[in-house]
Amino acid sequence: MRIQTLTQTDAEQAGWLKEHYASARKGNYDLYVVFVERGLQLLQRSGQLAFILPHKFFNAQYGEPLRKLLADGKNLRHVVHFGDQQIFPGATNYVCLLFLAKGGAEHCRWVRADDLPAWLVDGVAIEAPIAASRVTDAEWNFAVGKGAGLFERLQRMPVKLENIAARISQGIRTSANEVYVLDVISEKNGLITAFSKQLDREVVVEQKSVLRFLQGREIKAYSITPSGKVVLMPYELEGSRMALLTQKELKADFPRAWEYYMANKKHLEAREDGRMRNNNWYGFIYPKNLEVMFASKILVPDIADRAAFALDEAGEFTFTSGYGITLKADVKLSPKYLVALLNSRLLDSCWKRVSTPLRGGYFRYFTQFIEQLPIRPIDFAVASERAQHDALVKLVERILAAKEKNPAADTTTLEDEIDQQVCALYGLTPEEIKIVEDSSKGKKLTKPTV
Repeated sequence: MRIQTLTQTDAEQAGWLKEHYASARKGNYDLYVVFVERGLQLLQRSGQLAFILPHKFFNAQYGEPLRKLLADGKNLRHVVHFGDQQIFPGATNYVCLLFLAKGGAEHCRWVRADDLPAWLVDGVAIEAPIAASRVTDAEWNFAVGKGAGLFERLQRMPVKLENIAARISQGIRTSANEVYVLDVISEKNGLITAFSKQLDREVVVEQKSVLRFLQGREIKAYSITPSGKVVLMPYELEGSRMALLTQKELKADFPRAWEYYMANKKHLEAREDGRMRNNNWYGFIYPKNLEVMFASKILVPDIADRAAFALDEAGEFTFTSGYGITLKADVKLSPKYLVALLNSRLLDSCWKRVSTPLRGGYFRYFTQFIEQLPIRPIDFAVASERAQHDALVKLVERILAAKEKNPAADTTTLEDEIDQQVCALYGLTPEEIKIVEDSSKGKKLTKPTV
């Protein structure tokens, strides 16, 4: 059970848990973290316990207090991590076996069981001892088996995506997609004819009153497939901030869009029990991240089975699911260079080690995972490094040109060349390159289940 549910059904109990349990003091936690803390409290000094429970707290933000508790007590004795394998038939679950020792342990036996049937029959798995000193409140992304050394080396690289990103932002929340999001029928003479779900009829609005709208699944590696949808945007960029257009401005600049807003006025005012019954009734309730929508950015969906970073250089797309990455003003690296790195097999394998696995070979893109990706800096004063940077940029430009002509164009050869150059740039050995190649051979089996 999530804490949101308990808060709605028994707010007093939710408050009591937060007061009495350290594990209940951060984020939208799941109640199982409290059971772990309470279990430890009940043990004698020499006692041990074992749970089968979700492994999400290993790298979720809400799991930080429990990770700290277990790290401080050196309680972690043994873990069997099942990844995305389904243990309980009939229910989607992502679990592990967690063995704890009240008196502490100097090492944890960390086991990754990638083949459940084989593990059940004879214990076949990949494992390694993890020193208690390595167990902290940071995400538990311990590498075991082939590639562990490479992953740990990448983790030690000083520059991460978070160091060069100005923002890694989620999409917009209109609070009334049925009004703001329209299905395009045709475009002509600066006007868009579209279908409104709320009015159940065709409407006409100005092209400049909308932005192209993505739901997330249209974002793929190096390409964005238009969704055929647009979103009305009653805001304008003033400096670095977004401002709601006044009613006078909307009437003068976008009379067709204003007519549409007026047709939906009662519906928009009624949002959240009448919260928008004021002069700004046509605006979003939560106008967050809007400036990112107008900016040049790198887009990525929130769920994917492989690296799927795409460029929106013109700032023409807004999105609801996924993330938009903008760069700091002093970053000299080309966004195309960064997209080459981020879409490479190397960083794809790195992302999958830190992310949350989902059924069918899919993984989550959360800010805390994306920002950890190691970025190879470039010294532009060194000709050889500048040449490596520019070579990757040119390869990406060739891919983008091919995708623009034909969205279904096969760019595998160019992407393979990028992979080779990225591996060289990061200084991989032939053995490490083989590990990266092997790690990307998995096949998607089913649709993702969150």
